[in-house]
Amino acid sequence: MNKIGLYFHVPFCRQKCAYCDFYSVTDPSLLAPYIEKSAEMLLLWREPLKDYEIDTVYFGGGTPSLLEKEDWERLLGAMRENFSFAPDCEITAEMNPETVTAEKLAAFTAFGGNRLSLGMQSANQTELARIGRKHSPADCERAVALARRAGIRNVSLDLIFALPEQTEKGWLQNLETAMSFSPEHLSFYCLTLAEHVPLYAQRSALPSEEEQQKMYCSGIGLLEKHGYLQYEISNAARPGFESRHNLKYWRREEYLGIGPGAHSFFGGKRFSFAADVHRFLTAKKWEDALETCEAVLPADAAEERIMLSLRLAEGLNLAGLEREAGAEKRFLVEKKLSALLPHGLCRKTETGYALTPKGFFVSNEIISQLI
Repeated sequence: MNKIGLYFHVPFCRQKCAYCDFYSVTDPSLLAPYIEKSAEMLLLWREPLKDYEIDTVYFGGGTPSLLEKEDWERLLGAMRENFSFAPDCEITAEMNPETVTAEKLAAFTAFGGNRLSLGMQSANQTELARIGRKHSPADCERAVALARRAGIRNVSLDLIFALPEQTEKGWLQNLETAMSFSPEHLSFYCLTLAEHVPLYAQRSALPSEEEQQKMYCSGIGLLEKHGYLQYEISNAARPGFESRHNLKYWRREEYLGIGPGAHSFFGGKRFSFAADVHRFLTAKKWEDALETCEAVLPADAAEERIMLSLRLAEGLNLAGLEREAGAEKRFLVEKKLSALLPHGLCRKTETGYALTPKGFFVSNEIISQLI
């Protein structure tokens, strides 16, 4: 049976963080109708997914932990009743530490929820306040403990580095604290600021690009020392705890996204919902809420393979690229990647090439030269 992942965007927050450029709204009155509409949209996919088995589900945001017991029951219940699920399905929810409660976790796990991604961001209270987060490091430790008591054995912590006035030492201390909570997975993102977000006014206090690179590379080294192996540009895990859902994106496997701003790759097409909750709520059918929809042509598929594979530590499989794009494309890509070897930006693998941590940090420039 074909496999597919489901993504639900929950575009609601109590307030916007000072650095956030993701789509979300702060009107709580829209949450209940949004949950109902999401369940309706999901049911429209029963026929297209009749030959599929769902093996990953991801609730992202926004703040999915704003969902109450009845919300989890409505969404997860509708999924369980109408679709085929793999026995070992990975079901993840992003949650803000201060919003985690035993009751919400009980509702989440009752329908198979088994993975938590906590937005820790920093272990420094001053840094958290500066970027507009409402939780404390203690809230994160408490949330991990609640997750363990709820039976969740797969916890991920999200961290941001290169915050205003942050030093390499401070960043490594954040990592040390995060690892002291014994998560199975860690995500680490370099702060990037859009011009319209409040924190943009503090851009002069950001570490230099050279300092950011040091933070990134030393952080990866520290993670490896503690048994967390990097498997993607911004992710590391204990062996066997890599995010199966996110790997679908990077390996070009099929997934269906529901909600404003959510993206999908299904049936040879990529499509996305408009980042507009009101348009989503008033749509008569799922196509009414779409912003983009286009078929993936062979040339597009080859470029996607290069771009997404080089995000992964396993790297680019040259034989796969040749099957998809031909020998000439393989030759050109291999020539450019081999030229990076003396600079320590990539390494040879059994099947092709992979970027090093130093190469990951400048991956956008490298990939732009390849595609």
